Amino acid sequence: MKYLVSGRIANTVFLFTFVVGSAIALLLFNQGASAYRSQELNHAQQHLQQFVARYDVALQQTVERSSKLTQAIKDNNPLAATQFNQFIQLVYPKPQDVAEINWLKNAGNATAGLHFSTENGLSAFDTPVDEYIDPYLTLARKENKMVVSPILILQTTEGPKPVFVIVQPITGTDFLITTHRIASLTQALPSELNREHYAYVLSDYQQGHYAFPDDKMLPDAPGFNTQRSEIPSLNVPLNIDGQQWQLWVYPPSSNLLSIGWVHYVYLTLAIFGCLVVSFLLRSGLQHYRDLQQESLRQASEIERNSLALSNAQNTLHTSQATTELALSGKSQFMTTLSHQIRTPVNGIIGMTDLCLQTQLSLKQQDYLRKISASAQHLNAVLGDLSDYSQLESGELQLNEHPFSLHEVVDGLYAMLSKEAQDKGLAFNITVPHTVHCDLIGDSRRLSEIMLNLCTNAIAHTSSGHIHLVISADQDQPTSSINSEYKLSFMVSDTGAGIGQEDISKLFSRSEPLDQQKNINGGLGLSISQALCKLMGGEIAVCSQLGIGSCFTAQVNLKLNNLIVTVAEQPKMLSKPQRIMVIDDNPISLTMLEHALSIMGAQVSVYSFASDALDALFEGEQPDIILLDWVMPQMGGLAFLTRLQQSDNKITSRILILTAYDGKSIARMCQHFPIERILNKPCRNEELFHIINDEQIVPVVEEPKETLTGLVVLVAEDNMINQEIICELLLQEGAKVIPANDGQHCIDELKRAQHVDIILMDINMPVMDGLAALKIIRQELAMPDLPVIALTANIFEHDKQNYLQQGMNEHLGKPYNRDQIVESILRLTKNRNR
Repeated sequence: MKYLVSGRIANTVFLFTFVVGSAIALLLFNQGASAYRSQELNHAQQHLQQFVARYDVALQQTVERSSKLTQAIKDNNPLAATQFNQFIQLVYPKPQDVAEINWLKNAGNATAGLHFSTENGLSAFDTPVDEYIDPYLTLARKENKMVVSPILILQTTEGPKPVFVIVQPITGTDFLITTHRIASLTQALPSELNREHYAYVLSDYQQGHYAFPDDKMLPDAPGFNTQRSEIPSLNVPLNIDGQQWQLWVYPPSSNLLSIGWVHYVYLTLAIFGCLVVSFLLRSGLQHYRDLQQESLRQASEIERNSLALSNAQNTLHTSQATTELALSGKSQFMTTLSHQIRTPVNGIIGMTDLCLQTQLSLKQQDYLRKISASAQHLNAVLGDLSDYSQLESGELQLNEHPFSLHEVVDGLYAMLSKEAQDKGLAFNITVPHTVHCDLIGDSRRLSEIMLNLCTNAIAHTSSGHIHLVISADQDQPTSSINSEYKLSFMVSDTGAGIGQEDISKLFSRSEPLDQQKNINGGLGLSISQALCKLMGGEIAVCSQLGIGSCFTAQVNLKLNNLIVTVAEQPKMLSKPQRIMVIDDNPISLTMLEHALSIMGAQVSVYSFASDALDALFEGEQPDIILLDWVMPQMGGLAFLTRLQQSDNKITSRILILTAYDGKSIARMCQHFPIERILNKPCRNEELFHIINDEQIVPVVEEPKETLTGLVVLVAEDNMINQEIICELLLQEGAKVIPANDGQHCIDELKRAQHVDIILMDINMPVMDGLAALKIIRQELAMPDLPVIALTANIFEHDKQNYLQQGMNEHLGKPYNRDQIVESILRLTKNRNR
């Protein structure tokens, strides 16, 4: 290639390129011209075929319209003249579609009927039909079917006009005769086909030949050797009512367009382009050597970069393997850490619970309850750490199943109402009747999100209320099975509020908030945000210092349309009641007003006790007064004092609503006519019975089933935890056999005459729980002996692993008395005691 740089070779390449390029340009020009003319011929031929097809359609539609009009007369007989005119306008919307219409009535005896023409409209017809129609009328009467005439010559004032006639029998004596001009068929074609100026000859089944655009008859058939342009003519047979017609179509008289001058301009530019390309090629050859040297240099540099990239990839793979190993070690570390911490926590909670059942002073009981609360809080933190670890490792999976939203809300209220009441807070939950409560999703995780948000609100609110509102968009489709359903819930409080600079830190797992402001997001909010995103939503926060905060969350669930929940009918009071409600909390006031109104009461509400007092002094006499105890300006005690000191005699029943200790309020109100002190929030059913002055029948709890007569083998290596669970089982009436490890458990099982169930710790010295389980199932041949795994392991895959290896159930630490007793009773229900 280096010789191409010399001037002689470069000039030769220049000339060769120019000559060859010009020749190729001429060749392409000729091919393009031929293709252009072929394309024009094909286009014209296609238009010619379209003309024939549309002409055939117009001819067939003419026959079909006559049949439609005949059928309309037959279906609506007798038919008035005005209706006949309306049918004509419907069947023939354009004036050129038909020349004349004759409706002959009783044609066998006398000629009478109606006549229609495009010039004169509808008129009476009582003269014999024209002679040119009579043969086809006779044929139609004879064969009782439609008859289509050949092309006839109709003498008009404008001269002879070629037409054809369609005779349709309506009844045995009534006939419909439609006359159509042949020229009108062309006018019915689309305008784009008419603009082509086609000439054609239409031949009927009796060899009559009609020519267009001459609009006259020809004596003979046209010749096929005549060409009016470069496009060949077209000869097509047509079938009209079983008769063979013929159509000859000729293209327009104009010739095809010749090659335009612009194409020659393109040819000139192409040759000039070849000249330019030749010069550029010559210049390129002269710079080839410099480019070759640059290419060699770049190739060497690329080789060095490839080697460096390969080393970087190897380093990345090593780093990735190290990261995966670290994540695996982190999960294992969390499992081990959870087990190590939950074991002493279980001892603290268990021993505290046992100690509280002994004789203690009030101060000692208070200390122990605080120890138990702190241990429970530590256990909750361990649960948050487990969820955090699962989220980090991607092991957290949603367990979707059908559930009722009412059950979630009831459980949440049971868990938090006492905690809110202890702080003197009003805790309300609102679920509108428009929300679908039969859903499919992970109810445990949904409850966890609500619980974290409400717990956070209670922790940072010292006075006022906590309000949880559950809602759903009403525009969502609810008819399809398992369709998506977006559920929203909002938790508002009257706490100190959060500054805008701290809102972004609420869900951070690493950046702490300002503890001096008493603001703390904690792992609970971070995990709730992650769970919301896992369910297809997120949590938003709005807050204002000194007023309160509002957390809004949204999740995507599915409708469970296989369950139909019937709304409970509201209970009505036995007699009308006038009730005065006094409460400074607007949410509690609104909810009480709504609930009492549904019961049929006449309700008046007041946010200030002074306003209610003025209304009473002015003569309002309610049957019942619902009075909040703690209110600004004037509280419940001041209200009752003012009411007692006044001259007005008030006979209303007085009910106190409070979120504080009812015993202390009762001591303060010994001298006031108070009927009842109710804890906030008061259930609507309880409020209904009290207002209705009914006795609430207490629910008699069935005696709890105990473990009396059961023999339980407990394998636990931690002596404190072993003592706790053994004492718990003894208190429930069971006989307990303790074991310190898996081997000890096997030995005790062999010595015992009878064992109903085994509680087996997993991580034990000498022999762990899974190894002991394998011996029990295989060597000792006890496949039906129930074995419950006792472990502090927190991951779902660990629990599933224990069940797959033969455990009947899994119970986590710290121990829950009711849960252990319920599991033992369920697994030993069908075994002999």
